[in-house]
Amino acid sequence: MARLEREEMRIPSQEPGFEVFVMRIRAPNPKGAVVMTHGAGSPSSAIWDLRHKDYSLMRNLACAGFDTYALDVRGFGGSTKMPGLKTPPEGKQPLVRAAETMPDVGAVVAFAQRSSNVEAVDIFAWSWGCDVAAMYASRHPKSIRRLVLFAPVYDRRWPSRHIAKGAWRAMPKSELFAFFDAAREEREVLEEIATGMFRFSAENERELRLPNGPYRDIYGVDAPVWSARRIEAHTLVLRGDQDKASTAQSVRHLLRDLSRARSKRETILKGLGHFAFRERGHAALTTAVIAFLSAPEADLSTSTP
Repeated sequence: MARLEREEMRIPSQEPGFEVFVMRIRAPNPKGAVVMTHGAGSPSSAIWDLRHKDYSLMRNLACAGFDTYALDVRGFGGSTKMPGLKTPPEGKQPLVRAAETMPDVGAVVAFAQRSSNVEAVDIFAWSWGCDVAAMYASRHPKSIRRLVLFAPVYDRRWPSRHIAKGAWRAMPKSELFAFFDAAREEREVLEEIATGMFRFSAENERELRLPNGPYRDIYGVDAPVWSARRIEAHTLVLRGDQDKASTAQSVRHLLRDLSRARSKRETILKGLGHFAFRERGHAALTTAVIAFLSAPEADLSTSTP
């Protein structure tokens, strides 16, 4: 892999009082720009530029010709933490709903457009990040060229799956290793992710405070919180066939509702689960994303029924 330098910065959100932490890796010969969002429990700063072997999706995309911009939305990673994360969570509404993050995403999209000199960016999203990215894409169709939704949890109201009681939940570092499977994962990768997740915590903190809003978005009674029928970008839906959160049925519903997308297609990742990017077979995810983002416009004219 080519030698690539990662830049880190905090830029102003489009909402006063918030700053957004952004990682950027420039492509040697850029042909586009990709903005990357994260899920409910892992900020982008901990997962998209893993340095173990070839696990860095950012660097693989950069080598394929895309400037990459990975952001932590408010309440996560290196971005602004709201006061509610510093007070007891009981009896309070879940913090950080997708709609609240739109000024953060908008700031990074605009930054990528200026920095990479492009009219429209691509977005790669994972899990709850699919709600965030798709909501933005539905509201700003001219700013988005192609949309990748990896492991979306769509149209799956299931309050008992993650009952979002209180503003936030505590997650000790040990929880990250509770379901470690040596047959599917490398210990070094999980350790790197754990270090990244606690990077912005105080030295004496043994647990993270993670906002509960994302779980309300994906499993609450008002889910889905965005309209797939308003998406216009070419859209790729990716799902691991071992994923128990992003189900085959929910993906079928999503593809049905992507009625205005210029094209839509589905790729099933064999033998991979919800965390495919950190699994031994992660190369299949990387290959599928690069192929879709690099495909000529004419090749995207056909869609999954």
